[in-house]
Amino acid sequence: MNKVQTTYNVGDLVEFRHNHQNVIRNLTGIVIGQNTSNNRYKIKGTYKDYWKSADKLLLLSEAVKAPSK
Repeated sequence: MNKVQTTYNVGDLVEFRHNHQNVIRNLTGIVIGQNTSNNRYKIKGTYKDYWKSADKLLLLSEAVKAPSK
């Protein structure tokens, strides 16, 4: 069985372009989920959630894991 390599992890801060009625905006959001079968990520935006492909995302900051005790 192949192990799926993910590009982004939950908690990463990303930037993406959103096109709505021919108005293109650059938005930022946090990765809150992923669908590994088609390499899409669920992004939590300011007002709503978006599903975007990995090639459409730009990583701004990686999530930092808390040290284990």
